[in-house]
Amino acid sequence: MSDSRVIVVAELHGLVGRFAELEALLSELAAGSRDEPGCRGFRVLAANAPGELVLLAEYADDTALRAHYATPHYRRYREQIGPLLARPSDVLVHHVTKTIHAQDPNPPDPGMFG
Repeated sequence: MSDSRVIVVAELHGLVGRFAELEALLSELAAGSRDEPGCRGFRVLAANAPGELVLLAEYADDTALRAHYATPHYRRYREQIGPLLARPSDVLVHHVTKTIHAQDPNPPDPGMFG
């Protein structure tokens, strides 16, 4: 039996001079997304380079992700993101077929996955 979860990883390449605006827009997107049915997590993470951020989102399934794209907060994000980016985002959508959780996470021993 396969897992139907969907993981989205998006690398955003923001303009350094407009980084505060980008962070604010992504904060609004994350807050709205976390309240969606089917959203299991939505994080905005700092990257190593100036202006760079990473979005990490998990949805219950493809239907939940597609519903996300129809929300007002996602539409607002789409309308406002363009001028804040130095170049287009790199987005990957992963359809999860199997997840293994480490039984001993300090750090996990490859033989201790369950």
